[in-house]
Amino acid sequence: MKGKTIHIHSNILHLLREGDEKAFEYLFHYYYNQIYTFVLNTLFNKIFAEDITQSVFISLWEKREMIDPEANIASLLYTIARNHVYRQTEQLLLKHKYEQFQQENIQESTDIEEDVNNRFLEDILSEFIEKLPSERRRIFLLSRKENLSNKEIASRLNISEKTVETQIRRSLIFLREKMKYYLNIVLF
Repeated sequence: MKGKTIHIHSNILHLLREGDEKAFEYLFHYYYNQIYTFVLNTLFNKIFAEDITQSVFISLWEKREMIDPEANIASLLYTIARNHVYRQTEQLLLKHKYEQFQQENIQESTDIEEDVNNRFLEDILSEFIEKLPSERRRIFLLSRKENLSNKEIASRLNISEKTVETQIRRSLIFLREKMKYYLNIVLF
């Protein structure tokens, strides 16, 4: 029986080499499920398996004139399928690496932009802090830079806690008003 199948396939391959579409259809229907199953079991993805199986038969048709009629057509189809699977896998890996690279660059770009914006805002804030009246600036810096409590600032400067609270509140109002414009630029 095997010899008869080889003989039939040999005749079909002769016809295929000459461009006979019926010979191609016969091979397509005879081997489609085998090739599809092979690819599916390799990639575990039905869509890729269908696409690659179609590509295998397209390649067979495109290279029909180079086919040896005495060749084992099944081996040829499996070899073509295996090569397509390798290419597909390679493309998927490259795509994954590219997407990973893009994500890292986007994150890096975002981080750089945030750093630049933060430095810009810090510089502007420092300029406005310098514009505060000297005693108010001193109280504000003791509160925000040295993290002293209102009580500690009052004790250190020999002033009331109420004065410290008032001066810090006035500093914050002034800075909020001045920084509002720059925050809108950076945030929007």
